[in-house]
Amino acid sequence: MLSIFKKKPGGIIRHLALEEFYSALSESEVEEIKDSLAHPYQLTTGKPYRRDDLDKGDRTYIGDRWKFLWSMSQGSNSDLKRKLLLESIKCTNNDVDRYFSLRDLAELAYKEGDYVACERYALVVLPMIKTIKEDRIFNGAQDLFPFKRLAILYEKQGRVQDAISVAEEALIYNLNDGTKGGYEGRIEKLKRKASKMK
Repeated sequence: MLSIFKKKPGGIIRHLALEEFYSALSESEVEEIKDSLAHPYQLTTGKPYRRDDLDKGDRTYIGDRWKFLWSMSQGSNSDLKRKLLLESIKCTNNDVDRYFSLRDLAELAYKEGDYVACERYALVVLPMIKTIKEDRIFNGAQDLFPFKRLAILYEKQGRVQDAISVAEEALIYNLNDGTKGGYEGRIEKLKRKASKMK
């Protein structure tokens, strides 16, 4: 935790009213966020961001709180990424924003082998799919998280019927999982696997 004797942060932290979140970060986490902020890929109007723009001066951020937290999570270490993504979800009521944060949390959990957390985050996204699919960002999208991830996860866990159900739901939205046979092929493969398990 940062010392209580340090002066209140300015810069982007103050601009986005993230003081409480910032105060709970370790010094190394603050340094990692500063490194991300100063990276040339960060969108800005005018001059590039500097490390000190995070918590000093009067610099503002081009986007909202969600966009800042989500952007800083990209490329962060796993623990900091999780903190940033969880905080980003608190900062928006927009399903599209929440979709990206939840997708990244689920993928992080999957990579870490935490399949319970992966499933939990993925299942939160499912009720949002209709709204998300209609958003212009996803116009023409052929595949959307969480269908493929859940199908793979369930098959890996031996939950073949659950994998079939998820793949069938993906077909309702005319999605394709990127494989040669698509979700139709995945369903056929899973049905063959289920019949061998009996």
